[in-house]
Amino acid sequence: MANINIEINGNVVKAKIGEMLISVTDREGISVPRFCYHKKLSVVASCRMCLVDVEGIPKPQPACSTPINEGMKIYTNNQKSKASQKAVMEFLLINHPLDCPICDQGGECELQDVAMSYGSDISHFAEGKRTVADSDISALIYTDMTRCIHCTRCVRFGSEIGGIMEMGGTGRGEDLKIETFLRESITSELSGNMIDICPVGALTSKPFRYELRAWQMSAIANVARHDLVGSNIFTQTYKTKVKRIVAKDNDSINETWISDRDRFSYEGLAHENRLLKPQIKINGKWEEVQWDEALEFSIRGLVNSTFNMSDGSKLGAFASNTATLEEFYLLQKILREIGSENVDYRLNVRDLDNVIDLESNIKLTGLDGIDYALVVGSNLRLEQPMINHRLRKAVLAGASIDVINAMAFDFNYRLNSENIVSPNQILLLLAEILKSVLESSYAEIPKYLSKVKVGDIAKCMADDLLDADNSVIILGEHIINNLQAASIAKLISKIAVQTNSTTLNISATSNSIAAAMVNFIPGQGGLNANAMLEADLRSYILLDVYPQYDFHNSAQAIKTLSKENTFVISMNSFKDKDVTQYSDVMLPIASFYETSGSHVNIEGVIQSFVAASNGPGESKPAWKVLKVLADLLKLPGFGYINSAQITNDISNHRYKQKVDNKEINITIKRGVSVIWQKSPYAIDVLTRHASALHATKIGLMHRASMNKATAINENIKAGDKYLGVPVVITESVSNNCIFVNTNQLTGSKL
Repeated sequence: MANINIEINGNVVKAKIGEMLISVTDREGISVPRFCYHKKLSVVASCRMCLVDVEGIPKPQPACSTPINEGMKIYTNNQKSKASQKAVMEFLLINHPLDCPICDQGGECELQDVAMSYGSDISHFAEGKRTVADSDISALIYTDMTRCIHCTRCVRFGSEIGGIMEMGGTGRGEDLKIETFLRESITSELSGNMIDICPVGALTSKPFRYELRAWQMSAIANVARHDLVGSNIFTQTYKTKVKRIVAKDNDSINETWISDRDRFSYEGLAHENRLLKPQIKINGKWEEVQWDEALEFSIRGLVNSTFNMSDGSKLGAFASNTATLEEFYLLQKILREIGSENVDYRLNVRDLDNVIDLESNIKLTGLDGIDYALVVGSNLRLEQPMINHRLRKAVLAGASIDVINAMAFDFNYRLNSENIVSPNQILLLLAEILKSVLESSYAEIPKYLSKVKVGDIAKCMADDLLDADNSVIILGEHIINNLQAASIAKLISKIAVQTNSTTLNISATSNSIAAAMVNFIPGQGGLNANAMLEADLRSYILLDVYPQYDFHNSAQAIKTLSKENTFVISMNSFKDKDVTQYSDVMLPIASFYETSGSHVNIEGVIQSFVAASNGPGESKPAWKVLKVLADLLKLPGFGYINSAQITNDISNHRYKQKVDNKEINITIKRGVSVIWQKSPYAIDVLTRHASALHATKIGLMHRASMNKATAINENIKAGDKYLGVPVVITESVSNNCIFVNTNQLTGSKL
């Protein structure tokens, strides 16, 4: 679009032909009031609050829907504009209740702010105000729809961004109401954004209800660490306590939206299960002690169990994949200074000789512009909501998406095809796609594909990849424990090269990319997570690890860590009965938002953040605890004063990642495959303690799904329990697959 000159309030400004006037005024810093308009939603021009005077047009025009043309002269603050805006404001206040003192939106209410400039202290309306009965639409959103001004932002958000038309208008005129359809509750994983975009107090945060006023809190920029996107947020605090999370705009990461998981997980910070004081175990009994005594006890234990044997390799370290970049770095540095290569964060992987090795080479913003995507092994909507949001945008712009999954999921956009195949058949289908691509290009067919027969489904997907100008192949976390995970990743890589596609590996979620960046995996001669549980190690350091949730074989982990003459230092943010059972020392550490550090997102972008609040009790940031442990062990190179110095130290190192050179093996593995997925609101220790999230339909997910044929073969009936999880019989699952979604502690996942 060509640049043109227009005049606003007597000043010449640059604009583009066809651009909406309100976009120009916002860019120029010219104030125009609005309620229905939102920069990320469609324009409906229903509130009429943005009426302005356009020279040559008799009636005032809504700035949000008026396109720019050459030579236009606009007045936003003359008498005609102000009179129109004041008249609209009076109509909007006809039915609005005068309850600002008790409204949670008070102090950050758009209606309140605009009424100060455009409202009147005298109303022409003498009739009684209407009232609207409220309904319980969500465990996360509180409604007071008498305050609603029918801007329809929430309705448009649901249909355009959330992808689920859950809110709408019923009735007409005086009887118009914005409400959920069929009185069902809101189920979107992005629903909390409706709270942010509501311009009045009609939709407010239920967990935050009647807590504080906006002006009482401090807002600190932070990064959400529950997935591999690293959404930008503001952490709002009061007296060093986190009280609310809201979205921070960053178009290259999360635009202006965040997931409900990122918004409401903060509730877990105040849970009664927080570990508050250092504890040591004396003669089988726990004693609360001061930090100095706990640290000295830790050093003595390490010396007696490991160093007196002059063999640092008898020490191992496990870390949660939610640790910060700096924590990963310090913990591996301690072990390597001692002489141990036994470090690992891949606790949930069954076979660490069969791991996914796939580079992500597409930016988040690049997902908006794709014209084709092949998704393999993921329920994107719930597992990576912000990535799913960008794919939905691409679909709305005309992109086509094919899915290969072991179970059918509820995508919130149209799919080109959803292919439900057994987990042990996914490799074969990808092999067919690769062979079809190679045949279409008249390329040499490798030996491992010689006996593969290309089916119609694979041929269609191969053709789509070849025909696309901008395609991406997405590998999901359902493949992590696939018996052919490594070969699946290699096939995807080869397909991408042959079709000029980009790749996105979302199996490495939370802060796993940071762990890989600082080499928090075993070096030469080191033991991986599973090997450490089988070996005769004498001591362990665990960083915010909870075996029943984090280890693939939790029973084996607890058994190994509980062995006699094994010394275990547990650095945890929450109390846990299993941690209490096997630990010799428990050191309370800060949780999310209570420590400074860095998160590395799927693009490899390091996003650093500061602590938004202090940890409760005597908890300390883990990086500080690790630094002091290193000092007490008299290890060199730990003279850090703040986490930023650690980040700088990391940037000065280059780590060589291991390259998997094994051949692709397309031999089909027989038998029933179990895909074990923690429910989206139980993926880390903080979300597991956020009560509001667990009251939602997503949070209540707890079932083992299988089809009728698999149930018969396994002699299982509906209502039985499989590995402690209730069984549901459904034909949405492929043959020879049991798909487990759980939000509770269960037995071993093997």
